[in-house]
Amino acid sequence: MAKIVVKQELPVSAEQLWKLVADFGNVPWIPGGENVKLEGKGAGMLRIFPGPNGEIRERLESVDAGRKSLVYTIPQGVPFPVTGYRATMAVADAGKGKSTLTWTCECQPAGVSQAEASKMVEGMYGMMIGWIRDHLAKAG
Repeated sequence: MAKIVVKQELPVSAEQLWKLVADFGNVPWIPGGENVKLEGKGAGMLRIFPGPNGEIRERLESVDAGRKSLVYTIPQGVPFPVTGYRATMAVADAGKGKSTLTWTCECQPAGVSQAEASKMVEGMYGMMIGWIRDHLAKAG
């Protein structure tokens, strides 16, 4: 089992970042996010992205507003060569109006080394945190 962690500081308050991240069914920060389909509400809900090899289905497993964290899995269409994908997004106050986003993934590499799987996930998380940063900058 691999554990991959990407942590970045963002120039917005933890409350502002959490408000964006916690709204699992609303992803205006993802290019093409307007094409996401939703099934259900709250824990257990699915957000479904069109993908190059079929749908990517992400299931919200839990939300802890007090700790500003959420857990989701990808039961279908994982865009990496891994199985058992489980991710946690956690927001923390970094002081002076800044926050930290820690994105953690636990998974089993499938057909690639742990180092290769980690590099792919780290690259995607880095890109996605960039999308979040850009979206928050535009939102002011």
